Amino acid sequence: MTITETRTAAGARQSQLPKRRLPIQIANEARMIAATIDLLRVHPVDTVTSRMIADASGTATNYISRYFGGRDGLLLAVTGELGQRINGLIRSEESLVGLDHPGNFVTRIMGIPEVQLWFAVHRYLTGRGVAGVSPTGKPAVVTSVEESIRLIFGLEGEYVAVCANIFITYVMGNAAFGEFLGTTDDDTEAALATMATVVDLLIERSARDSRS
Repeated sequence: MTITETRTAAGARQSQLPKRRLPIQIANEARMIAATIDLLRVHPVDTVTSRMIADASGTATNYISRYFGGRDGLLLAVTGELGQRINGLIRSEESLVGLDHPGNFVTRIMGIPEVQLWFAVHRYLTGRGVAGVSPTGKPAVVTSVEESIRLIFGLEGEYVAVCANIFITYVMGNAAFGEFLGTTDDDTEAALATMATVVDLLIERSARDSRS
């Protein structure tokens, strides 16, 4: 291999490496994400503009494209931050889950402002068909729900993921279409209580099958 070929190959390898994020970029990204979340607490998702985000975070509007590839990319990063916050809230000693009152779980978790924002932003991004809204791995909030399901219902194994799936589906359905369908948090909690009963029956059946 000639010197020119060696340099070309080295340059190609270098271009494939992820660009190093400078501390100032990391700080700006965090400020922009935090500012966007604060704006979403008082404004609908579709009314929060790039100018509003830049002004609230003390950055320039072109930073949104530079760091996140655009406004949708920033909103996608916001959902990740909200998921982490929800994860921490559910895991904390002051958790709102209320393990001794599982029937109130839906009302309590939907009362968390970060959960409401998470749903609102995800519904908006999903409606726009933004790539990356459905990540390949499990989002932090899904993992948190699964861990909470384990504690609330005392489940292990395959039924944990099933219950978490049902829970998230019911909660998202009620949050997105409850007004249209006429469903309430009480209806959702009743459905989840029924789900818990069904799971108990499935576990009992599995135990009988393993003994026979």
